[in-house]
Amino acid sequence: MTQSTQLFSFLTVLVLTYICSNVSAQTAPATINAIRIAEVNQSIQVLSASNDTENPSLLIVGHDGIVHFWDPQLGVRDTPFLDLGATGLNILDFGSNSEQGINGMTLDLDFDNNGLFYIIYNGYRPDGTGELIDERILCFGTTDDHLRADTEVWYEVLELVQPDQGHNGGQILFGPDEFLYISTGDGGSTGTSAVGGGSGGDDHGPIGNGQNLESLLGKILRIDVHGLNPYTIPSDNPFVGIENTRDEIWAYGLRNPWRFCFDSENGDMYIGDVGEVDWEEINYEAGGSGGGINYGWRLMEGPDCYEPIVDCDPNNSITEPIFAFPHENGLCSVIGGVVYRGQDIPSLQGYYILSDACGFGDTQFFTLISDGNGGWIDQPLVLDVEGGFVPWTETKFAFGEDNKGEVYLCTRYFVYKLLFDPLNPPITFREEGLRFIPNPASSNYPVTVDLGFEGDISRLRIFDATGRLVKDLYPKESGDNPTFSASGFTAGVYSVRVDVIDHDEILFGKLVIDGE
Repeated sequence: MTQSTQLFSFLTVLVLTYICSNVSAQTAPATINAIRIAEVNQSIQVLSASNDTENPSLLIVGHDGIVHFWDPQLGVRDTPFLDLGATGLNILDFGSNSEQGINGMTLDLDFDNNGLFYIIYNGYRPDGTGELIDERILCFGTTDDHLRADTEVWYEVLELVQPDQGHNGGQILFGPDEFLYISTGDGGSTGTSAVGGGSGGDDHGPIGNGQNLESLLGKILRIDVHGLNPYTIPSDNPFVGIENTRDEIWAYGLRNPWRFCFDSENGDMYIGDVGEVDWEEINYEAGGSGGGINYGWRLMEGPDCYEPIVDCDPNNSITEPIFAFPHENGLCSVIGGVVYRGQDIPSLQGYYILSDACGFGDTQFFTLISDGNGGWIDQPLVLDVEGGFVPWTETKFAFGEDNKGEVYLCTRYFVYKLLFDPLNPPITFREEGLRFIPNPASSNYPVTVDLGFEGDISRLRIFDATGRLVKDLYPKESGDNPTFSASGFTAGVYSVRVDVIDHDEILFGKLVIDGE
């Protein structure tokens, strides 16, 4: 390699690094590396086990009735936090891949003192009474150490009478105003599956439950809970005092809002509403809104008229989704996500992450962000996990969020933590430590890793400029860990992650390949 070529390559490194860093500050990452942290059946939610941000333990909610306690050192504990299923209280309405079961959970705002938490599920009350398919919100107490539920201490906050199995919604979250928000489905009864609208979905009454303000179904509800005592209605709920409406209603016109979230920075609400036949949609409400928004179902499905199919007039009374995608390429059921506000993935800051239960390949995940002019920018996102997802069977169920704003993905089999953007890792590159020799390198010659200290590499992963994993190197039996081949690499800038035995810090570096 000539001196002029070396100089050109060095300048290329500077330019490309500058371009990459500036682009990443304005656009969402194309790939996020995620790590599998637990094997849990039918996980549907992850939340912190305490309101204390310094407590790293998690609660993993299983659709099958078990709430698992996860410790960062021990993993999933043998004794669950709560068991409403067949191995516990046995009060749950749950079947394989059914829409019934535990649907959501949240800790009381004063949990660290009073030990109370809320859970929404389909099934009997703990005393064995009630209808099995009905959905109910209970407040439970916990043991003195708050590590397990005390199932002898409970109170039924709200019962939702379900006409059919399915479309339960079931997210419960405290909003920034400290009131409890509840998503409810329209009561089930999917229609004929005829495309183009009018397939008979939400056939409960002449206008469907979603548009019926006398029904709590197909809504976002907002109530003021008081632990083991009856809830009250916030005085500023939009339909308080209006005849023939339910005071609990905050928003309506929803089919099955399985997952919604609040942006912890500004209170904006995002609602993932599962579609009927043609469309999946994300609805939005700005923080500080007075509520009362009609999201359209069953008049509309996504951006299209649903019933009536022709001559429908949504006028100004319906708020259309900010993002909708059709049932193409295996997409079938939107999984509403969260707005990232953590610290580990700076390039993802402020982006709303969502998924689809059935998506495969590059159509599994998306990010959304406002364009600042009333529109929204969407972009595909790849989650890179070791071994990949189990094709077609590892259904994505939900996203979770801990007290520090870090994000988790729940699937049928596993729980994953979103870890880092391989092009913009959270750990500063070691300018005087980790080096690659030569750098820039040629794809025809080996590259040596200089850690800058004594240590043995346990694993080395190389990501290209899109964030895709292109090489994954485990220790060689020969012990020649520091050297690897760049054969087959195209010219460009690569991000390299190096794990070192008995070394807690993950090392990152940039490697430039200038061709053969």
